[in-house]
Amino acid sequence: MSNIQLEMMPYLSFQGNCEEALHFYSEILDGRIEIVSRYDNPAMNTAVDFKNKILHARFSFGNYTLFASDVMPKKQDEQMTSNIAISLGFHDEVVAENIFDRLSADGDIHIPFKKQFWGDWHGNFKDRFDIRWMVNCTK
Repeated sequence: MSNIQLEMMPYLSFQGNCEEALHFYSEILDGRIEIVSRYDNPAMNTAVDFKNKILHARFSFGNYTLFASDVMPKKQDEQMTSNIAISLGFHDEVVAENIFDRLSADGDIHIPFKKQFWGDWHGNFKDRFDIRWMVNCTK
């Protein structure tokens, strides 16, 4: 298996606000957004008010890539639960805290960003788009 070259990208699902979320993340993480396709393809058979939503997008920041899309309304209940969190690692606690504060704005903070008993700085939250994040800083 060591000969296999592959990439692994988390795929984020949103409830109709994917484009807004990607612009929010892009501003904070200095990312690049590529909207590959929308639901406007006639084969998708979507409601008129959903045709401009994102079927597939690529979001890149630093050396990392996430994929994202809006989940069709009738599929949201089955696809909007997850045990996955995006974890960001830093070596400067000031930078890490700034990213934590900006990404968690208007979200639900589970563990405030602070020095933890194991010696690292850590905090985690669900952002205003219901995506789970962990921000870590190891000196």
